[in-house]
Amino acid sequence: MFNLTVTQKLFCEWNAERLNISLDESHRRFMESWNSMRNGYAGAEYRRFCVTSYKLYQVFVDDNEKEIFDCYQFHAHLQFLRMLSYKDPELDQNHEVLQILKKRDEAVILDFGCGLAQYSRILATRLREEKCDARLVLTDIPTMRKSFLLWVGEKLSVPISFLDCTQSKPIPDLPFCDACIATDVLEHLYEPITYLDAFNHILAPGGLLITDVSDHKREFMHISPNLEKVRSHLSCLGYKEIHTNRLFQKPI
Repeated sequence: MFNLTVTQKLFCEWNAERLNISLDESHRRFMESWNSMRNGYAGAEYRRFCVTSYKLYQVFVDDNEKEIFDCYQFHAHLQFLRMLSYKDPELDQNHEVLQILKKRDEAVILDFGCGLAQYSRILATRLREEKCDARLVLTDIPTMRKSFLLWVGEKLSVPISFLDCTQSKPIPDLPFCDACIATDVLEHLYEPITYLDAFNHILAPGGLLITDVSDHKREFMHISPNLEKVRSHLSCLGYKEIHTNRLFQKPI
């Protein structure tokens, strides 16, 4: 037995409502699923299970450019469970992004490729506690996670909207924003610089780009593991690197 994270507790409550079952039954199902493998969805056993699933089902869908959107939707439940293993971040008063954004009366936070949006949800919640009118715009391929996240927004009284990334329109019409979050994203894209230019276009002067442009291991769905060109492009655009490869500020 372990203490559930905030996100895991919200999931159990959402799943109870979705299935019209009791919260106790929803929690029981979650724990039985988690305990079916050593260390649950966070463990190496589950990771190996996912890798095997990717190989097994590649006969139906693979991570090539033509099939990548279908691939994410096909494996959505596996990824949902994996993301439920992530810890909810703790943002103390000295957290740099919080310090910069809380000075504003309002802030639009774009979370592109949001996953379960643990970081952006907590950031928006903390900003609202600091009297900054923060709202979230989440962007991802629409899967079951979309309905969960919209439900969470209503539950936590955090304004959340969701923009779909689709095969025909992989970059939806993005709003101007004060912070753009794109972590665990660029290595999953065939043309990451195209996406970076889109983020730059809608990010306010002095706005923050929270990302990870370090190189990654080549594996299934890591289709652009070398992000050297992205790092170079950020430098050409004049971004200030606050934390190596992870936090950048757009020039004013």
